[in-house]
Amino acid sequence: MNVENVFFTEDIIRATSGMLLNGDMGSSFRGLSTDTRIIKPGYLFWALKGMNFDGHDFWKEAIEKGAKGLVISRFSSGFRLEDLPKTISVILVKDTLSALGDFAKFWRKKLNCVVVAITGSCGKTTTKELTFEILSRFFQTFKNLANYNNLIGVPLSILSMKEGTEVGVLELGTNAPGEIARLSEIVFPQVSVITCVYPAHLEGLGSLEGILEEKLSIFKNTDLNGKLVYFYDQEPLREKVKVFKQEKISFGFEEGADLRAKNLELDKDKLKVEIAFKTHKKSLILPQIGKHNVLNLLAAIAVGLSLNLDLDSIAEKIEKEVPLYQRAKCYKKGRFLIIDDTYNANPGSMKASLEWLRSFSDYPQKIVILGDMLELGPESKRYHEEVGDLAKQVADQAYFIGENAKFYAATFSPKPWEVFATTEEFLEALRFLRIKDLFFGNTAILVKGSRGLRLERVVERLLEELE
Repeated sequence: MNVENVFFTEDIIRATSGMLLNGDMGSSFRGLSTDTRIIKPGYLFWALKGMNFDGHDFWKEAIEKGAKGLVISRFSSGFRLEDLPKTISVILVKDTLSALGDFAKFWRKKLNCVVVAITGSCGKTTTKELTFEILSRFFQTFKNLANYNNLIGVPLSILSMKEGTEVGVLELGTNAPGEIARLSEIVFPQVSVITCVYPAHLEGLGSLEGILEEKLSIFKNTDLNGKLVYFYDQEPLREKVKVFKQEKISFGFEEGADLRAKNLELDKDKLKVEIAFKTHKKSLILPQIGKHNVLNLLAAIAVGLSLNLDLDSIAEKIEKEVPLYQRAKCYKKGRFLIIDDTYNANPGSMKASLEWLRSFSDYPQKIVILGDMLELGPESKRYHEEVGDLAKQVADQAYFIGENAKFYAATFSPKPWEVFATTEEFLEALRFLRIKDLFFGNTAILVKGSRGLRLERVVERLLEELE
């Protein structure tokens, strides 16, 4: 990733406790890059080590492409300081990834803006996008792009923030213990959001309790004068939040939430909902975004309220200006509706998608194509069985894909189902299934599974088949 901002050697040295081995302490860079394929002249090259590469091995390519400086933690093969021009800065740090976070932390303090940090097992990207869309109507607002939510992406996102930014909205992700703690330490948010806590990345985080503790570390690193936004309807989360001293705004469907959605009504392609904040109420008419996305919208509204916006002003922007982002995409093909929710899957998001599928009353026949939920550890069988049981309540027929497909099928029975070991195997079978001839009347097809199965290929094939 390239970052367009002016950075000074002296600031980098101070922030990272680095050592200048070559160059001038007063020199500056017109940007920063971690990728020599896209680096620009005058940039600083920050050498990071990944699973399949080590940026230190590309120092020469960086200089040949015009890099004005290097941040490294070791000398790579062929690297000789005496061969470098004095105009090339070389900064030695103990660990380049840790140093990147330290420099981002320095930059974040320098900007002196409000930072909103969002984490959770499901809905964090949608909540980030909705929060950005709302806040950008009132403030100069920044968001991290795509899925730049990890120990590399979040620091680079912060370093991309320009002076004059009033609010930065950052999504924080994790699949290992300690990552949210480190990210929130770098970010030091004034407003923190936990969208929900469900089983996800259990191979790294161990248990649901481990996930809860990991997510709660964002609140531990939030400004004591800041605000905490959390999902009220999950009792374990609700109870754990009580120990924190910051002001809190809860959201949910249940009685007792500070910000609550009530009286949901589906009317063809519209969704009617009443939003209540303490004693104030506001009715909204929205596109059919699904009940789970109403929760994401509530979380975004709660962030606006935490920044002293009022419910009426926020609601007006939502109805007139704010695009209601949702990661899942719907495609209408004649009498078929294809719901592409292939970005990722865990038990929480899978159940939310199935409930959303249930709500499409104009499509009385419902089909699910579900892939494995990955990284669930020893509890994987149970979670797949739970999802299979819910799918049975919603869908008329199912196609299950992956190593855990048999567990979906075990609880989907006695309704008709088929199991496929791989996505490729299902794509091959799809050539002969002739969906158009198998299913009659209005039919909704949900496609969802973990990213590793690349089920977007199934959606592409379905769109071709149903032309």
